[in-house]
Amino acid sequence: MPEWLSILIFLGGLPALMLILQTIVRRTFPNWERGDHNDAAGVMLSAAVVVYSVAIGLCVVTLWGKLDSAQQATQAEATNLVAIAEGSRVFDATVQEQIRSEAIAYNRDVVDHWSLRIRGESQLQVGRDLDGLVATVGQLEPRTEAQRAFVEDAVGRLTQAGELRVESVRLAHDQQLPGVVWLAVLGSSVVVLGLCLTCGVRDGVLRRILLIGVTATVGINLFLVTELNYPFYGDIRVGPDSYQNAVTLLAE
Repeated sequence: MPEWLSILIFLGGLPALMLILQTIVRRTFPNWERGDHNDAAGVMLSAAVVVYSVAIGLCVVTLWGKLDSAQQATQAEATNLVAIAEGSRVFDATVQEQIRSEAIAYNRDVVDHWSLRIRGESQLQVGRDLDGLVATVGQLEPRTEAQRAFVEDAVGRLTQAGELRVESVRLAHDQQLPGVVWLAVLGSSVVVLGLCLTCGVRDGVLRRILLIGVTATVGINLFLVTELNYPFYGDIRVGPDSYQNAVTLLAE
């Protein structure tokens, strides 16, 4: 869902809907406006708000932690092959150029196929690039201690590169909240907003202001959870910047 549409729904549509529901409730139950039941409704609303706050807080903290993990995984994946390309200087210019060009192709293809990463789908061309780099390193015949050390380090880094690639794709799926958690968040939001409709305030302007304030707060929280739910999409996301920087660095 585009960010502008999410903002329109949560910060525009939801308050408007609540104002319409408030009008309907006041016409259906005109005696509620006297506020005789406000003490009981206030206690229940306070309890619901506590449960809601805990649920939203846990969701945001969990999603932010996973977003940070996705950021670290992509940075490590991008810089891992840069280290291999830089270390290849112990070999002749032909080997250096081959390894450097394959490292560039890997990072560039990650950027070009970023839409697949957003959806958590495997990027086949990126896998082929990594296989090609593995084959190139595997064919090297080290003659010096420095070359042998490079090959050993490169093999370890290439193994790690494959693991980081799988980890980044996995995080695109694991970052998203399970359906049961979404049910809890949405259910608690409905309960809080529903209880707000039962509170009696005689001043119509003040009543609308309070309702819009609470609804906007709930809408902001739902918007934040929605944005954090997709680590590689939206304004709060992990972008392909690390891979682009790697391409720029290797192309110099």
